[in-house]
Amino acid sequence: MKRLALVLIALFTLTVSLPAFTITDENPLDSPLISASYTGRFSDVFANPAALALMEIEPGPFAISLSWTDGLKASDFGSDPMPLLQNQKWNIEASFIARYVALTAFFGTEFERIDEDSPVYDVHSALRIEVDMAYSVPHLSIGMRVSGGNKMIRENQTISNVGAVFTNALFSPFERESGSESFDVGVGTILTFGPVSGGIYVGELLTLRDENIYIGWDSLAESTTLSLSLGAGRFTESGDLRFFRPRCSVSMTGLIEDDTRSVEAEAELTFQLLPETSFTLAVSYLEKSHTLFSFNPDNAFVNIFLRGEGSGFSGTFGLTFKATDFSSFSPAIIFSYVS
Repeated sequence: MKRLALVLIALFTLTVSLPAFTITDENPLDSPLISASYTGRFSDVFANPAALALMEIEPGPFAISLSWTDGLKASDFGSDPMPLLQNQKWNIEASFIARYVALTAFFGTEFERIDEDSPVYDVHSALRIEVDMAYSVPHLSIGMRVSGGNKMIRENQTISNVGAVFTNALFSPFERESGSESFDVGVGTILTFGPVSGGIYVGELLTLRDENIYIGWDSLAESTTLSLSLGAGRFTESGDLRFFRPRCSVSMTGLIEDDTRSVEAEAELTFQLLPETSFTLAVSYLEKSHTLFSFNPDNAFVNIFLRGEGSGFSGTFGLTFKATDFSSFSPAIIFSYVS
């Protein structure tokens, strides 16, 4: 309990001093460390709830994550009064974990730049609750997700210093953001045979549209992810911890419309120093608005992430940039703890 109390105090201090980001309104599949067919880590659950029953290390009852991201331009440095505040997102994610069920709350703040020539922003505050459930038999795991939330907004705020950032995010009143309510029921499955895994996740089996529960082929097709991965096991056949552990994945989200389809190819290499200590380098190519059998790098992004883990803690630094243009980039920093 002492250790957990110290962790909570430290994380509270970070929330006051460091912006945070995870997945309040981001697609977790955009990370090269996450795939709908990956298993082993608790973070895999957010891409496919079926992964909850396939974790390699049994987690404790509690997990928390804080992180930060922004979309930056090199040209803004030296001319913009707030070059490090363009479309910044903070987030806190807290999970309570049982054997087959996980309850997660996401609280996030986003600064949306609405005037490129002056530091004027719409500030969004989001809350989402998610329940993930899963059960597995040999080679097969099935999962289900129920999630819902809404957003608040402060419009046309001039933010020209660090003090105003925290005043607008933490100490100012927000108004309800019209049409921001969400409710979704999703289902997923993961099939594993040795080093090969296949995953399917349908994020909107049921969804909320125009304040009514909606079931339709268009929402099913747009929210379906198909994924196939290949990776080495945590241990060798002789039972030794594998030092070099490679893994790769190919995924596609969206079955029909080109405008809503994305494809991603990702690869990672983990250096397992000790059973609880490792370093991972991951890269991915993510193309949005993808046309089948035709690649367009103008719609693509390259992600490079470095993750370090040890004794329940993990830290991740990531960098995302367009595949054809390096003038803009999105850094991300994530701190996580699983008890």
